[in-house]
Amino acid sequence: MRMEELEVVCQEAARNMVARQSRPLPPTVVLPLPEATQVAVLQGFPDDDAARFDFLSRFAAERMVPANASCYGFVAEASLEADGALDVIVVAYGARRQRPRVTAAPLSESGLAPFGESEELDPTALPFLSPLQHAADSARPPDSDAGLSLI
Repeated sequence: MRMEELEVVCQEAARNMVARQSRPLPPTVVLPLPEATQVAVLQGFPDDDAARFDFLSRFAAERMVPANASCYGFVAEASLEADGALDVIVVAYGARRQRPRVTAAPLSESGLAPFGESEELDPTALPFLSPLQHAADSARPPDSDAGLSLI
């Protein structure tokens, strides 16, 4: 799976969440694995960045490391305050030996608008996601006979 494919998988998960769940959307981790893509809603996700870091450290240790997950996506609803309040769905995603990327799409009562162009995630933005990236970086390379190569 290339980064472009990972982006599509994570954006599709976000679209499905918007279509099926009430708002505000809960923070969610998307784990594309060889056997199936897992979507994990993060119940009780804290508001504080330090607590979020600890929460995602536990998640990575419990879910990503045992599955040898070499990539991930993070989906969350946010509000931008630039020119008035704008609700958006943020999708951040990363993979082994790749810089994490981020994109967003405006959210309205009529649904989710198209996602903007993705860009590298600034290392100081969303610092609580680093345990997910660390777990992906620690994943063993896939077997060449596995059929699905995760980055």
